[in-house]
Amino acid sequence: MTLGWRSGGRIVGAVIVAVILAGCAAAPTSGPRKMQADDFKWLAGQWRGTAYVQAEPVVAVEGVIYENGSFFIAPRGAPGAQQPGQMKIVDGGVVYDSPTSEGKMTFQEAPTEWVWQWQGKTKIGDKAVTHELRKSK
Repeated sequence: MTLGWRSGGRIVGAVIVAVILAGCAAAPTSGPRKMQADDFKWLAGQWRGTAYVQAEPVVAVEGVIYENGSFFIAPRGAPGAQQPGQMKIVDGGVVYDSPTSEGKMTFQEAPTEWVWQWQGKTKIGDKAVTHELRKSK
């Protein structure tokens, strides 16, 4: 049995729509959140993701945000290697400072999770720093 062009085209179209919808479910649904003074309270908790410093391998990391905006990250499985930092809200955005880098952070909402993204520079060597961590709602 062969499928005619029309029925085969409908199947391909349905598959394409399903793939697009599946991709949208994982993507943030809004732009960066405009931050307010108490927002660190609902962001507090454990996060998991990746860290990348220019010209170095990508590292799987865990992070914790505290209600006062302090945080730490560490390579997964290496709790003694924690790197602390502090976030603060400036004009609705977030800036951060850590011993090794500084820059901006954003928080976005996806259907089932929060997305925490970093854009910064190392304090020595001026290398780009990009991290992305996620936390379930």
